[in-house]
Amino acid sequence: MIEDNQEKAYLLALYQSTAGNPSVTKSMYEVGAALGQEKQEAQKTAETLIGKGWVEIKTLSGGIGITAEGIDMAQQAGAGPIGDGDRLGAGPMIDDSDRKTLAKLLEGLKADVAKLTTEYGRLEEMIMDIKTIEVHLLSPRPKTAVIKALLQALITLLAKAGDPRGAARIERLLG
Repeated sequence: MIEDNQEKAYLLALYQSTAGNPSVTKSMYEVGAALGQEKQEAQKTAETLIGKGWVEIKTLSGGIGITAEGIDMAQQAGAGPIGDGDRLGAGPMIDDSDRKTLAKLLEGLKADVAKLTTEYGRLEEMIMDIKTIEVHLLSPRPKTAVIKALLQALITLLAKAGDPRGAARIERLLG
């Protein structure tokens, strides 16, 4: 758990400003400014969180991003999980809202899977299922049932690989 309230507030602000997406870059100074911090204070807080592995440097000019570990810590500290409130539609085809929800989910899953230490075959299967979802979303009319079947398979694989949070994230999406 995060004991320092300033670090907790900063991590939660970064989580919110990136929508829990590890590929998004934000200015460490802007995140701090939103909390009323001066530049030096924002930089110091960001550096502390970088040292803990919850934040990573993205640009030399102060661009930072949240890591998979940072997402986990933010969620433990009370932030809603990625895709919180988002559900995959019940229609036969994936719509634009579903595409956005899936894009957010897939970004988080890729970051999580990249850090897993599991047997090669299981890791390969997870990567192929994620890639299959991405390829299927290239269709002008992707089928919801296909996406749901692949996500259901990923739940099982993630749970066996020791990532219950990833599995829970997908379960929330499927409703």
